[in-house]
Amino acid sequence: MIDIDNLCMNCMGKLGDDHVCPRCGYNDETDFQAPDALMYRAILQERYLVGRAMIVSGEGITYIGFDLELQSPIELREFFPYHTAARVGTQRVAARADKEELFEEKLREFLDHAKKLAHMREITAISQIYDIFEENGTAYTVSEWHESISLRYFVERSGGNLHWNAARQLFMPVLSALGSVHENDCGHYGLSPSSLRILPDGKMKITGFEIESTRRSDSGLTADLIAGCAAAEQYEDDAPLDEATDVYGFAATLFFALTGALPQDAQKRMHDSRLMIPTAILKNIPPHVITALANALQVEPEKRTKTFERLRAELSAAPTVMASIEETASIRRIVSQQPQQERRIKSPRKRAPAFLWFILPFLLTLIVLGSGIWLWYTKTIPVEEDESSLISEPVSSTAPEQSSEPESSSLPPNAVPIPNLVGRNYDELVAEGNSDFRIMLGERKFSDEYEEGLILSQTPSYESGKYGEKGDIIVVNVSKGESLIELPSIYGYTLAGASQTLSDLGFTPTKVDVYSDYIDRGLVVGYKDYYTGDKVSYGSQIIIEVSMGPKIED
Repeated sequence: MIDIDNLCMNCMGKLGDDHVCPRCGYNDETDFQAPDALMYRAILQERYLVGRAMIVSGEGITYIGFDLELQSPIELREFFPYHTAARVGTQRVAARADKEELFEEKLREFLDHAKKLAHMREITAISQIYDIFEENGTAYTVSEWHESISLRYFVERSGGNLHWNAARQLFMPVLSALGSVHENDCGHYGLSPSSLRILPDGKMKITGFEIESTRRSDSGLTADLIAGCAAAEQYEDDAPLDEATDVYGFAATLFFALTGALPQDAQKRMHDSRLMIPTAILKNIPPHVITALANALQVEPEKRTKTFERLRAELSAAPTVMASIEETASIRRIVSQQPQQERRIKSPRKRAPAFLWFILPFLLTLIVLGSGIWLWYTKTIPVEEDESSLISEPVSSTAPEQSSEPESSSLPPNAVPIPNLVGRNYDELVAEGNSDFRIMLGERKFSDEYEEGLILSQTPSYESGKYGEKGDIIVVNVSKGESLIELPSIYGYTLAGASQTLSDLGFTPTKVDVYSDYIDRGLVVGYKDYYTGDKVSYGSQIIIEVSMGPKIED
């Protein structure tokens, strides 16, 4: 039997002689448990050892643990909705005053949801639940533990974005698994770069399943909605969640993997639903993948890709091209057979069947249309110009004075001068909505020269006398303003919450432990070297001071 006093509560390896884990650096004497979590080394069901609280969510607390019978690490989930329940003593959980009925209702939901997941053992891309039990006035699930890293970290470590071929190998098995989950009348509704995790063998696992009540904003529990990944209906009262909701979250996460950034929050996209892809990345994504993402990231559910089966078809090949190729091949087969039929009709007295005079014009029309579609496809990005389009509405080319103008005979009939957009306000330009060029947003960059919202550069660039064709795309980069960013208040945050807030602003957070007589242990005191409101350069490392509680004098 393993010596539980010598187990690392962070990774379940063996501690060293100095109470420090040689594997992960955990210090058994100074690394404290999260507030309101079960104590280190608590035992449940006389079998499961409780380790460190890894995740605190609206549903409860997820711990690393240890199965004393199987002698292996586990994932232990405790139903503990912190705004609805409270810890009584060291282990028991009780509903807060006036929350008893809500607590019991959501506890039943937790158990029912866990039982559904436990019955999906054939789906290898999700963590397998192998025990469900009630204890301490609440409920728990036990799942296998996997050493893994988040997709977010994997993408960052891979240079900031993945090539489509690499992403396809990771995402397609997960896509199939999610389709099976919904066939079993269950959903995730929290898919994100954090809930998809990469295993040592290179495969991706779906984690972070929670009850539906924590994946919407109107359930009475604290909502766990990931900005950029949560669909619009998750913010609406009583709106149904279904497979299309998870399609949105999956597509947003794939979008992150390919571009290094999530789409804007769905609530913001209700007013401006365009997707933003850096120019350098856009050219490396197959057009049919862009089309599939645009369809799957429709803000309005009724316009969105409805099923994972349909999304798989759109991601596997470009439907327009495939249809065109198949149609053209059919036409060629019919046309190639025609001379043989004519050779068999030798008598001048016999005329071709009348129906051929109706079929032949129809076939010729199809050939012309097919060629037109193919030429259009190879020249443009195949994304529908609706509210999920990567391309904005066409804008005017208001051309400056030309010092010299080529002879009209050398220009195509639909030629228009390329406008100079640098220095113009991007939002105002899009709002004008005229018809010469289409504007695509490339990247937003910091600039000390151009105010926020002004266009920094464009492709193709403006040159006097330079022309393009009407309807061409101009990709623009837009200023984010100065590179100094104001530090927000993080006083009283959890370390995870403060780190996420700073990461979203572009900083690199780290932490240091300090004593505090005023802030509870585990919560943030403030910044080590800065004050709230200070302006700091984008990308800077920010040290967060985390309370160890008051210093106890010997």
